[in-house]
Amino acid sequence: MRYLVFLLSALLLSPFSARAEVRVAASIPALGALAREVVGTQGSVVVLAPPNQDPHFVDGKPTLVLALNRARLLVHAGGGLEAGWLPTLLVGARNGDIQAGKPGNLDASALAGPLLEVPEKLDRSLGDVHPGGNPHVWLDPRRARRIALGIAERLASLDPEHAETYRANARRFAERLDRKIAEWEERMRPHRGKGFVPYHKSLTYLADWLGLREVATVEPLPGIAPSPSHLASLILEIRKREPKPIVVAERWHNQRTAKTVAEKAGASLVVLPGDVGSTGENGDYLSYMEDLLARISAGFGE
Repeated sequence: MRYLVFLLSALLLSPFSARAEVRVAASIPALGALAREVVGTQGSVVVLAPPNQDPHFVDGKPTLVLALNRARLLVHAGGGLEAGWLPTLLVGARNGDIQAGKPGNLDASALAGPLLEVPEKLDRSLGDVHPGGNPHVWLDPRRARRIALGIAERLASLDPEHAETYRANARRFAERLDRKIAEWEERMRPHRGKGFVPYHKSLTYLADWLGLREVATVEPLPGIAPSPSHLASLILEIRKREPKPIVVAERWHNQRTAKTVAEKAGASLVVLPGDVGSTGENGDYLSYMEDLLARISAGFGE
């Protein structure tokens, strides 16, 4: 343990060595995937949050502090998503270039367009609400497109020598994404207006894009575990609706609770993968969205 502490201190205190490649740190896998599309072979991208862990809760390991210490750019979701863990890591990183307000600190929520579900007031009785609005912007690929282009512009300003490379990479990705968006919208068109019950309010932007209706949530309030009385009311609410909404839970949510709600309500349960890279088939942003939409479409009975 003493050796690890010594090594960490030495690395943090040593001067940053100039290298040809640019180092980018991304708070969550989806943003890391977008950054990789832009960086290409010009540098490296390290992701702080594991793909199968709730991004609201991440363990502050020494390796994450080192990654932030070496980063030239930090891309994070913003909107308060990482408020419980990222600020502490930034303090430990001792990297002034990526602190809040610095050019090396890029808030993806500021690139994605106006946030939805901005609270009118902040009150702990409302649950774990985010003051700036719902931060899960990357689940709308139209907003992901803006984020990728914004990453390119920020890297261009930090590394002018390779500015055109970043911009060209982002343009090529945007073109591929545009084609997939058209394809996805056509595939999901029959499901417009259909209802769904997410475990947590993390699918707001996906629903806004696809025209889905959020009927209720398994959590009574964001981040608040459901009580038996809430679950009973929720099951009755789903039962009386025709066609039945689907129940949707991400991998890190309580699967037993989600399954109980779906079974007792006579609804389909859709378990979504974690983030990008959570399975062998969704290693980049496009394949991740493909997997997610295929699961939702199957839940609706495609």
